[in-house]
Amino acid sequence: MTLAPSANAAWQRLGSIEKRPVDSASSSLTGTKIVASKGIGQPENLLSDDVTLSSKVNPGVSDLTIGLGRQVVVEFVSLINEGAEGRVSIEASLDNRKWSPLAQSVFTAADRSFNLRFAGANASYVRIQFDLSKAGSVSSAAIYGSDSDQDFKVTDAAPGQPSQSINVAGGLGGGRIIYINPSPVGGDETALKYGRYEFPESPDKFRTVIYDFGTARTLTEIGSVHSPRPVRFYAYAFEGDLPEKEDWRGRRSFDPAVFDDIKPVATVEDPRGVGYVKTKLTKSVKARYVALRWEPDFNPPSFAVGDVSVMASGLNVTPNNPNGTGGGAGGGSGNGSGNGSSDGNGGNDAQGNPVGSSAFSNPFSIGTGGYGSPGRAGANPNAAGNAGGNAGAGTGGGNPNDRGVSP
Repeated sequence: MTLAPSANAAWQRLGSIEKRPVDSASSSLTGTKIVASKGIGQPENLLSDDVTLSSKVNPGVSDLTIGLGRQVVVEFVSLINEGAEGRVSIEASLDNRKWSPLAQSVFTAADRSFNLRFAGANASYVRIQFDLSKAGSVSSAAIYGSDSDQDFKVTDAAPGQPSQSINVAGGLGGGRIIYINPSPVGGDETALKYGRYEFPESPDKFRTVIYDFGTARTLTEIGSVHSPRPVRFYAYAFEGDLPEKEDWRGRRSFDPAVFDDIKPVATVEDPRGVGYVKTKLTKSVKARYVALRWEPDFNPPSFAVGDVSVMASGLNVTPNNPNGTGGGAGGGSGNGSGNGSSDGNGGNDAQGNPVGSSAFSNPFSIGTGGYGSPGRAGANPNAAGNAGGNAGAGTGGGNPNDRGVSP
């Protein structure tokens, strides 16, 4: 039997990650939208950053198709469940006509969320299909894969110019989780990458997460989706530096006693245990660091957070490489190359350089050769490549100077 660390002990700063995955199904990204749905009420709510919005799903078979606006590699889909029971399946397509199955899972009404991981697949469209024996609602759809914070530039809009609000806790713009206490079940990786975490049973009064957004953002609204239990929620903003200490080895730590001396910028309660909270700040706050604290009504059961929303206003989001990075798909047994022609970028070619021991024309296949970081399509992600030499077929479009890679 081990004793939990004291709630008053200083917390050690978490290690950083080079790239943080970005939700490709976020309405903050240009081109992402619902292109078709059946049997799902208000499907557009699934792409919203508003944690209080959900979509009703009827019994029987229903589905929705999310257009990503470009070709990306997808490998992880998650949703929040509110009372539904049945089966969910995920499919992907490059052209919204030919579909390839990726994953499926059975869930019950007691499952608050479901996460489906699968081998990376190229997709311009993702279809989520439900076959329910019991109706319910779903929310906070998220699709993760090759999109990361390094693929987008988030800047302050010039005065008087169009701008948008984005969820900076979702990683877009470079946000990072730097402290979390108690340590989440299963380690820090899922929390650091996806901002989803399950706190263990703990005698601690609070569950706490601290975000570093990399630069000061103008914050307007904060919320979370969590375990359906009564809880009080507090948000603290640090307009200057975060009060950390550094030891002789350069390791930084944070003393939670700091919270005894500062006032939260927002406090909200979920007395009925509906499983979500949201609050608008009484006035916008410009801060680089934000601490979120949940105080469940009772211990010791575990407490999970499925989604966090920290909305920042006055921002512009642009792709770092709007022309795409080209793409070759398939393994080749020789040293040939696959050349994909794109009609959407002046008829230029995107070069693929497949490597491996077998050739594939299906972009969803997994070869036995080396794995590289898949390229993203440019103007015409459906352009098909013609193999040269002994290589497999290539797919891709975009900038002719960009190199494709093999799955």
